[in-house]
Amino acid sequence: MDNFTDKEYYSVDTLFRQSDKWEIEFDRETNVIYIDNYYENPEDIYEYLKQRKYPLWKYNEERGDSPNGIEYLDCRIVDKIGHPTRQGIASYERLCELAAQYGFHRGRYHWEDLFEVNCFKALDNYDPKLQHFPHVDGNFGDPLHACTINFLVYMDKVENGGTAVYKPAWLQNNEQTTLLQPVEEIMDLDYVIPAKFNRAVLFSGAQMHGAYITDYSKYMDDWRYSVVNFLHPNGF
Repeated sequence: MDNFTDKEYYSVDTLFRQSDKWEIEFDRETNVIYIDNYYENPEDIYEYLKQRKYPLWKYNEERGDSPNGIEYLDCRIVDKIGHPTRQGIASYERLCELAAQYGFHRGRYHWEDLFEVNCFKALDNYDPKLQHFPHVDGNFGDPLHACTINFLVYMDKVENGGTAVYKPAWLQNNEQTTLLQPVEEIMDLDYVIPAKFNRAVLFSGAQMHGAYITDYSKYMDDWRYSVVNFLHPNGF
């Protein structure tokens, strides 16, 4: 988008337009779909994100004991797409059609009309044994053809870590106490989906997973950004 930073407005379809030069890879061992060069205008999106203010996520001032804002900054941009367009809908349909080629649900999906971004910043150089508390999206253990698909786009230029997926086990989510916990003391790491700027990934949300950082010092000056949405298969 020409002179994006000089304007006081933008077109949602233009700013978040998918590239027509996707570089697609599929990992058959992990059933992860990688799409490099996902956005057509990644630099503009990056500048857009850096200009934003970020609301604290799952934060309640009445509790008074949250480590969020003290030990780390865990924030979330959640922008409603008030007028979904044909182009915007087609972009998600393109993702659904791609997923169907690799064993995911072959029917229709539904999703939220949102632009949602996880924004994280470390306020200390934590031991990498501390990781984001894992969770599932959708139903734990759903088979590939029936699972909710997690759609992420890594949008920071630090490119440290990525997304950890843990070996099958159920763990009650208690991230409300603190987001960063010694996860591998209670769960076995299966694999890490590596982060890369402007890389989208599609993977099963039915697995225990969470953000993964190997060097927190890299996120003390720069924010970690990941665009997120969920593709829910109809009929399940």
